[in-house]
Amino acid sequence: MRTPDAWEIVRELRDPSRKARERLQTSVALEGETLRLYHAGLQGDRVRFGLFGRDLLLTALMLRDASFLRDALVFVCKTLGKRPDPRTGEEPGRGLHEYTPVEIRGRLTRYNACDVSPLLLVAAGEYPDLAGDRDLLHAHADELAAALRYVLAHVEDGLYREDPARCGAERYALRATYWKDSHLPGREDPHYPVAYALVQAQTVAALRAAAALVSQGVSLGESAESLRARAHEGVEALWAELWDDGRNFPAIALDARGTIGGIASDGLHLLAYLAPGDVPPERLRAIEEGARALETPYGYRTYAPGQPGYDPRSYHWGSIWPFEQFFIARGALRHKRERLMEVALRVLPVLRRLGFVEAFAWEEGEGQDERLRALGCDLQLWTAALPEAFARLLETVA
Repeated sequence: MRTPDAWEIVRELRDPSRKARERLQTSVALEGETLRLYHAGLQGDRVRFGLFGRDLLLTALMLRDASFLRDALVFVCKTLGKRPDPRTGEEPGRGLHEYTPVEIRGRLTRYNACDVSPLLLVAAGEYPDLAGDRDLLHAHADELAAALRYVLAHVEDGLYREDPARCGAERYALRATYWKDSHLPGREDPHYPVAYALVQAQTVAALRAAAALVSQGVSLGESAESLRARAHEGVEALWAELWDDGRNFPAIALDARGTIGGIASDGLHLLAYLAPGDVPPERLRAIEEGARALETPYGYRTYAPGQPGYDPRSYHWGSIWPFEQFFIARGALRHKRERLMEVALRVLPVLRRLGFVEAFAWEEGEGQDERLRALGCDLQLWTAALPEAFARLLETVA
């Protein structure tokens, strides 16, 4: 999609998207403070997904709104894990997954996310520039330091590894604990410990954000120099351990049984968290080439056709998620990959057609527009953030 066409749709959708986000707004009182927060998704007029740490932080990163970001940061800090709990997945410093947990397989989903703590640090790193001060970060320095300790405790030989044994369990309620949390291809559950390629990139960004905060006087219990060194080790581990040589593309994950490979959107998404110098030129070319298998007229699929477990109507392995197109576009801009940006922007006409849905399916064939089918929530928070997020991204291109 050409940039002028994208701008036209963004301008058209900004007001409807703002009103959509207002439908998701709620308030929560925590430790004497009332926070303005947002449910993750509605089905009709019913809340289907409530408050999620990941969704709030990612939406804050998309919108770059200081007020939204402030309350999201405070919410995640105030709900940070305190002690190991095998039923919920809680660990000290582990970020909240789901505020009102759901029971699955005899366990609760409350702390079933390994990416929230890294995202908390990434988001905290953005706050000073957006808000113009660091007072909030100093006030929550203990919680940010706990999140950083959690992250560092899970890094081994440069890889950020997830393992339920740390909370005293052999598995979690969910079968995967990053944003694609339905399952992993070819696995009933990961053979723990597991390292996810996307979360590895987020961890690199988190360590750099923490280093920047330390340099600005926020006390996190580590030196900026050591954190930058750990981030560098994380980049090296990403390409050494989480590259699928057979497909010449980033792996989805690495567990105790071996590489979990596949041409998946994770390999594009992760570019949003890496600096240009982090990606060897040959790897960047390989990612761009492999991405062609994920292309559709409406953005990038989560998983390429023809692979084991591919299903265009599945939740995570073949469907198209609008919010992910933003992070793919942000990575494309950061690494100067024009084609990746152009394909990601193709999602915008779908918002005009389907609304701010959670995800959608598309199957090739005649009458391609008629083959679009909404999946999941009718209204999803981070999808409703897309017009504003893309507007801010396109301003950097203009």
